[in-house]
Amino acid sequence: MKIHSLVFSPTGTSAKIARAIADGILQMKNDAGSFSDATRQPLRDSFGQEDLVVMAAPVYGGRMAPLAKERFRDVKGRHTPCVLVAVYGNRAFENALRDMADFARNRGFVPVAAAAFVGEHSYSSARTPVAAGRPDDSDLKAAGELGMAIARKVQVGSLSPVEPGSLRDEVSSEKSLRNFRNFVEEYQKQRKNAPVQYLPELNPALCNGCGTCAQACPTAAIGAKGQGLEAEKCIRCCACVKVCPSGARSFFTPFASVLAENFNVRKSPVWQIG
Repeated sequence: MKIHSLVFSPTGTSAKIARAIADGILQMKNDAGSFSDATRQPLRDSFGQEDLVVMAAPVYGGRMAPLAKERFRDVKGRHTPCVLVAVYGNRAFENALRDMADFARNRGFVPVAAAAFVGEHSYSSARTPVAAGRPDDSDLKAAGELGMAIARKVQVGSLSPVEPGSLRDEVSSEKSLRNFRNFVEEYQKQRKNAPVQYLPELNPALCNGCGTCAQACPTAAIGAKGQGLEAEKCIRCCACVKVCPSGARSFFTPFASVLAENFNVRKSPVWQIG
């Protein structure tokens, strides 16, 4: 069985976890696998029953990131076993794995394992840290252990289909959930009366025109030297903010402080294997 990793990972968190899982599988198999990154361009790969695909993408609003679906749209399987990995920012992954499973099955894949891991939230900053620094060593160790557990199943030929939608998140405190619900309700009311579009901002005084942010942007929304931003293309992944070497880019959203205040209790990876 050949191992392939397919990732959509604007800030690199999904890619790190997918690599760790694949490395765990390959450690048991003593083989080389392939790694395909759909962050900046669509993938058009095809796989068969002799392949095992690790598919990883971030969670946006409790579902698989829409742009990840677009980039994976032309990937095809033929009853191909796959490992689905949802990466979320320590609040909740909600329906993301069920959504990923439906997406994968419609393209000929058979989920045989599913996992939800925490990655640093796109909105995380020094002032409002949300799962800052994750995946950390503990997360990557767990991902490797998941990979080795999958490999043991492969070796004895006992992998079987799973229902990813049955995997449950660690429950946050009722107070945190209530605070977040109240905030969202109030935010939606305000948007009806006074719509606001939050976008990454550039401080020209700090920008040296290196273009690192433009290279990191998954939608080519930023000009070649870091100038200009096409608002309709921006997906608020904040990759541009996180990679800027001079700290010239920042992103403000009222969600950041609410997430930092209410979802700061560390959540652990969860998974299931068929």
